[in-house]
Amino acid sequence: MSHASSHPASHGRSIHSPRSVQSRRSFLQWGVAAAAATAAGPVLAACGGSDGEAGANGQITLKVMGFEVNPEEKGSPLDKAYKKFLADFQAEHKNITIDSIATPPEFDTKIIVDLASGTAPDLWSQDASSLAPLIDRKLLLDMRRCTEKLPSLDTKRFFPAVLDIHEQEDGAIYGLPNDFTPMVVYYNTDLIGKAGLTAPTAGWTWDDQLELAKQLTKDGKGRTAADGGFDAADITQWGYRAGQYAYQWVYRTWQNGGDVLAPDRSTATGYLDSAATLEALQWYADLVLKHKVSPKPSVLDSITEKSSFEAEFMAGRFAMFDSGHWSLVGLTAAEGYKPELLGVAPQPASKTDATVLYESSFVIRHDLPEEKIEAAARFVEAATGRSYQDTKAITGIAIAGNQEAAEASLANADSQFAGLDPVFVEATAKGRPPSGSQLAKYPTIEGLLDEMMDRILAGGAVETEAKKTVKLIDQELDAQ
Repeated sequence: MSHASSHPASHGRSIHSPRSVQSRRSFLQWGVAAAAATAAGPVLAACGGSDGEAGANGQITLKVMGFEVNPEEKGSPLDKAYKKFLADFQAEHKNITIDSIATPPEFDTKIIVDLASGTAPDLWSQDASSLAPLIDRKLLLDMRRCTEKLPSLDTKRFFPAVLDIHEQEDGAIYGLPNDFTPMVVYYNTDLIGKAGLTAPTAGWTWDDQLELAKQLTKDGKGRTAADGGFDAADITQWGYRAGQYAYQWVYRTWQNGGDVLAPDRSTATGYLDSAATLEALQWYADLVLKHKVSPKPSVLDSITEKSSFEAEFMAGRFAMFDSGHWSLVGLTAAEGYKPELLGVAPQPASKTDATVLYESSFVIRHDLPEEKIEAAARFVEAATGRSYQDTKAITGIAIAGNQEAAEASLANADSQFAGLDPVFVEATAKGRPPSGSQLAKYPTIEGLLDEMMDRILAGGAVETEAKKTVKLIDQELDAQ
C-alpha cells in the first residue's frame, strides 16, 4: 500500500512530498513496499521487442513492477518475501521469465505516458487512489480476460468490499486486490490507562471520541480540556491529532450522512455544502478550534519539526489519531516503541461508522499480447494466492487482499500485529472505495479539499469555505 512508516511524517501524504515522510499514497503505490520504499514510477525499459513476446520455444518474458525494494531495504523481511515469491514462481513456471523492475518516482503521471508509448511494464502494483485516469483512458486490461483463461483465478478469494473498488457498472474488473487498509483510530493505551478511562471499541460514537479526547488533553498543570481553568495556551498532551488532508477526514462526512461529491461525481453542489456535510466539517474543526483537543496544523508542524509524529505519539504527547495500517511501520520503528502502548479502534459513528479503503492492486496493460495474457494471469493468481499473501502477516505492511490469508493471519504467531489486525479486518465491511478510484479528476479536487480544510482549521468559517470550494470543484468538473 502506499508509504514508509506510512505516514511517517506527521501530516502528509507521500514520502516524496513535504506533506509527509510516509503517506497513504506512497504506501499503497509500493504494492506492499516497506517502510522506506519509493513511490511507484515508470519503467525505463521498453516492454515491446523480442524479449517481451513469446519466443519460438514458447518462452515468455513478463516485465513486472512492484517487487523491488530500495537499497536500504535489501535483506529486510519484505525483500526476502519478494525474492522467494519470484524464485518460487519461476521454478514452477519454466516457460515464464520474470523481469522484475524497480519503480522510479512520479509513477502516477508517467505511467500514462509510458502506456501510450509502449514502454510500460506488463503488470504492476497500482494504488487505487489513482486508478480512475487509467480506467478512463482504457489503458488497463479487463481482468475477466484473465479469469476466463485461468478459471482457478477466481474473485471469491478477495474481500467483497475491496474487490468492489475495481468492478465497473458494465461488469469489467480493472485490477485484482493485492493489499489494503481501512482508516482506523490509533490510541495510546498508556495514556488511557493512567487516566482511568476505557479504551474505545466497536460501537463508540463521535460524542464518545470527543469526551475521550477532552479527558486526554492536558495542560502544564495537569488539568484536562474538560476541567475548569484549563490553559489552552499551555497544552503538553493532546487528545487527538486532526489532519487537514482530505484522505484523513473525508469519511467523516460519510459518517454523518453527507459527502463531498454527488454519487455520480458530477458536482459538489448539494453535497459538500449540504447540512450533513457542513455539520461533519464543523464537528471536525471544533476539535481544533473550540475544544482545543487537537493542535492546528502549524502547531503540529512545529511539534514534529525535530521529531517524528510517531515518536511523539509513543512518548505520550498525543493520545489518538486516524490512519491506515501503514502507520504500524513507522510506529514500530519509532523511538520509544513498545507494543503494549499501541491500540487501534474502528471509526466512531455519527449516523454510521463508514470508513475508506486505501488499496493497491495488480493491474495489466490493456495491449498485452494475447499469448502473454495467460502468463500474466498465472502470475496474478500466484501473487494473490495464500502462499505469497500469507507473508503480509510477517512483513506487517498491510492487510492481505486475499480474505482467507488475512483472516488466517489473525492467529499467526509470527505476526507482530496479530492483536491489532482484527480491527482492520472487521472494519473492511464498512469500507468504501477511495474517490480516486472512481474519478480521474479527483487528485485536483482532493487538493482543493486539502486547501479548504487548511483554511477552516486556521479559523475560516466552515460554510463560507465549503461554498467557495464547491464553486472551484464544480469548475473542475465542468458542472453547470
